[in-house]
Amino acid sequence: MITIKEIAAILGVSSTTVSNVVNGHTKKMSDETRRRVEEALVTYGFRKTAYPGAKSNELKLISIDFNIRFRDKIFMDPFCAELLDSISVNLREYDRYPVCGSLRTTEETYAKLTASNIEGGIIVGFDPRECLAFTEKVGKPVVFIDCGEGAYDNVGIEDYEGGKLITEFVLKQGHRKIAFLCDRKSPVSSTLDRFQGYCDALKSYGIEYQNKDYYYLPDDKNMRREMLREFAGRIRKEGYTAAFVVSDYLANEVITVLSAEGLHVPDDISVTGFDDNMYARLSVPPLTTVRQSVYEKGEQAVKLLMQRIMGEEVLVNSFRLPVELIVRDSVKNIN
Repeated sequence: MITIKEIAAILGVSSTTVSNVVNGHTKKMSDETRRRVEEALVTYGFRKTAYPGAKSNELKLISIDFNIRFRDKIFMDPFCAELLDSISVNLREYDRYPVCGSLRTTEETYAKLTASNIEGGIIVGFDPRECLAFTEKVGKPVVFIDCGEGAYDNVGIEDYEGGKLITEFVLKQGHRKIAFLCDRKSPVSSTLDRFQGYCDALKSYGIEYQNKDYYYLPDDKNMRREMLREFAGRIRKEGYTAAFVVSDYLANEVITVLSAEGLHVPDDISVTGFDDNMYARLSVPPLTTVRQSVYEKGEQAVKLLMQRIMGEEVLVNSFRLPVELIVRDSVKNIN
């Protein structure tokens, strides 16, 4: 059977143009181009299929899996909720439907993706070291979100630039002793890039990173709070005036625990987050953070996945979307 790519080559148009006609997205297309493509589809007997062996009356399903460890109620989290909404809305443009889950193991994710009625998948928060082997094992199109870069499809953001940008802002406010609080024992993927940006910003000010300034926040909520209480007790001892927290979700919790320990943000210590979601805006005080476009992240992931499913040519398999510094009240100028 002829493919979208082959028809595009015959007509001298892009695969995306042919795909848009196949899926009814022709509003921005000239009538002449639409007519030529439609005629070619009929002439060459193109048939649109969801996946090998699919029946014409079956729904076209896409697996959406969140592998985010420390968040117990995944779909109540602002980041996950906005991302899922974006994915669902954009899948409808291609007549696809999401099958969502918050799976915790590679085996569970694999079993779901290899079900016969699943065309492909979008996975959030996977270990970057496993992405390539997992994709090859599944044998279906898979797009990752926030899973680093490699010989696999991933949509992320400029995490390094964001980490460096917000650390430089804090340094400009006079802070020189800045702790880094993270949900990983050692940073990987997007967290690694944020951490590297933090380290390079310190270095640009002549400050060498020290291992004792890295604080691991465990998955278990009670253990995490105990670690934060320990951090609160070390703030004055170590001379910390600021803390870079790897996400708004955790930064909000940091502020809450510090307040319970009698420390006030930003008077006693400045705190920053990362994401600019609801936690940043409802925090007291509101968080200085790094903004990312979660909706665009979902939109690009769907577009890339559908290009793979339809056999279109993909020039790049990794996207880094831009970020923006958002300044609020959680950082104090101590110059």
